[in-house]
Amino acid sequence: MVKYVSAIIISLFAVSAYAQSDRGTITGTVLDPGGAVIPSAKVLAKNTDTGATSETVSTETGNYTLPSLPAGLYEVDVEAAGFRKAIRTGVVVEVSGTVRVDLKLEVGSTSESVTISAEAPLLKTESAEQSTVITGERINALPLNFGGGAGSTGAIRNWLSFDILSPGVSGTSYNSPINGGAGGTFKIYLEGQDVTSGNDTTWTSSVAAASVEAIDEFSMSTSNFSAEFGQVTGGLFNFTTKSGTNQFHGSGYEYFANEALDASQHFTGARGRDRKSDYGFSVGGPVWIPKLYNGRNRTFFFFNFEDFHDVSLSAGSLSTVPTTAFRNGDFSAALTGRQIATAANGTQVFENVIYDPASDFTVNGLVYRNPFPGNIIPSSRIDPVAAKFEALIPAPSNSNLVNNWLPNTANHHFQDIPSIKGDHNFNDKIKLSGYWSVQNTNQITSPDGLPIPITARRDQLIYGYTRPSGCRVSPFSQPGQRSGGRARLPDRQSHGLYRFGSGLGRFPASQFSQHGLFRRYKRAWPYQRQLVLQR
Repeated sequence: MVKYVSAIIISLFAVSAYAQSDRGTITGTVLDPGGAVIPSAKVLAKNTDTGATSETVSTETGNYTLPSLPAGLYEVDVEAAGFRKAIRTGVVVEVSGTVRVDLKLEVGSTSESVTISAEAPLLKTESAEQSTVITGERINALPLNFGGGAGSTGAIRNWLSFDILSPGVSGTSYNSPINGGAGGTFKIYLEGQDVTSGNDTTWTSSVAAASVEAIDEFSMSTSNFSAEFGQVTGGLFNFTTKSGTNQFHGSGYEYFANEALDASQHFTGARGRDRKSDYGFSVGGPVWIPKLYNGRNRTFFFFNFEDFHDVSLSAGSLSTVPTTAFRNGDFSAALTGRQIATAANGTQVFENVIYDPASDFTVNGLVYRNPFPGNIIPSSRIDPVAAKFEALIPAPSNSNLVNNWLPNTANHHFQDIPSIKGDHNFNDKIKLSGYWSVQNTNQITSPDGLPIPITARRDQLIYGYTRPSGCRVSPFSQPGQRSGGRARLPDRQSHGLYRFGSGLGRFPASQFSQHGLFRRYKRAWPYQRQLVLQR
């Protein structure tokens, strides 16, 4: 019984050998001047922005590996008895990437050091994966259309738009086919957790998104990626968001569109209304409470808020509404004088004539009724309930009897994405990271310009919530080796359905295997919820 309870506890609280899938790795070999390997050399990698360190020692073959490193800029220090300390600066660790840093130590005292600047490798030798890494700076430097043209409602900036920068992607949209496959068959990882929607990859994955401003970098893998990313026929997006550093930093921004800046249309000279705004701010740094706590090199935060506003005028095709005379019961303008039939009593029947239901009479067993004089219904005969509904119908925009109304109604689309990320370094082996975000969307679909309750439009409130978090602990790390225990928590996802839905959940079976002592520990609570309310 104890054995089964222990297995359940291990499955639930997940001792994991997997580095978080958005994390990078530094690996290499430590050599002496003659090219022989140096075992038991102390290797330390330091994040130059946060001061966080990760430490290991080289194996008997001189190899070392430092996994589970957040993307960023690192300095690698190597020390061994009888050799000068080697320092490699400018080592760039990319999201879900592996960088090789081989170091050759010089004979001398450990109090002496040799500093070497890292150079970009000419050839990628650590894996056959085909991927492209896009940094946050590049995202902000390139144009990103959030609005479309006049009359288009637009949307908040799409975090998947830059897939077109990767080789093998055909098309110009975020769900473009990759390597000749079907469009929209990608997977999305955010902060190491699978946040791909199980309902509709191409739609719901874009309404539970991270803010573009909060993205530190992402990789777009198109082929030969690791087996841990299974069930992918298209590309693999792997996002990591910005973290705080030892320096406070932030940003403020606004992207907007206005018809005053647009060129006039040909021939008509008109400018369609186009008023959209995508704005927000971010702030990050160490957690610092004066006289109480200084989080430099230990505790960091990053907060971002992005908001999109648009109220466009949606112009549809011409429709027909009652004229002012029709609303008052005067249908004389509808008469065409065209005879369409002759009644059994010899009465001629004309097109569009309205007959009085209170004037029924019988001739030879047949019931007849008389038309309203002049085709005008007295106002006293108009049903008050019908008059109330009639008052809801918009007035005509021209003098025609038909095709006399052009819908030109306000169509709003509001979205916002607040998010916050926290990181804490207990020591070089225990690190805690958490991320939270929510996307709210308030929009109208199929607007027809008619008011409630006679409209056929649909008002949608869409809510997307993402909360991945993780803890990595290495109490039994061994020289130059990755962690040995493996377990994965069941992913939990629930996605909303149309018509007040929020219920579907899926719980894949836990995966657990063990070989050797547990040396890394990760507890993860991947959770995503989407709720769509539609009226």
